[in-house]
Amino acid sequence: MGGRRKKEEAWKREIKEFKRNWKKLTEGWFGYIFYAILGIVLALIVNQSLAFALSTDLPVVAVVTSSMQHDDPKVIEMNHYRWLEKKFGYNRSYIDSWPLPNGFSVGDLPVVQGADDYEVGDVIVYSIPGQKVPIIHRIIRKNPDGTFMTKGDRNPDMLSFEYRVKKEQIHGKVIFVIPKLGYLRVAISRIFGV
Repeated sequence: MGGRRKKEEAWKREIKEFKRNWKKLTEGWFGYIFYAILGIVLALIVNQSLAFALSTDLPVVAVVTSSMQHDDPKVIEMNHYRWLEKKFGYNRSYIDSWPLPNGFSVGDLPVVQGADDYEVGDVIVYSIPGQKVPIIHRIIRKNPDGTFMTKGDRNPDMLSFEYRVKKEQIHGKVIFVIPKLGYLRVAISRIFGV
């Protein structure tokens, strides 16, 4: 019985010592630094785990522009529906059948999954040479050579780099969007230009 009691007391002392050390570690300025480092480490672990699980090197991205935003019905009518009808003959029901028909907003956090094939209507994330921030736009046509045309739903026309997006440039397609969780990334992007 005596040995068991000594073990319990030793265990309680160790717990008390751990709590005292933890308190020292997490209070004041040192605590802020500690939690910031802990947050960064956890974010990296989660990001790498998602990258592995979703088969992409870029599993989450923050929306930093309004090119896919559907906040103004008149703008979407002109720049999305009518533009696609005029350029490609797509009808409204076909366009509305595409994934993410309501787009997304600045500060949203799309979750991206790698894929072997991409279809017209998929919202993809891809990189272009010389630009740090990836593009998040919709595939509007497959070219005969296997490249893709893309366009932001809100944009009045295609940008020069959107006519021939190669599969090698694509990180994956957006499978769902977490609203507003990307605002920290947007703030960092606007403050530091990263």
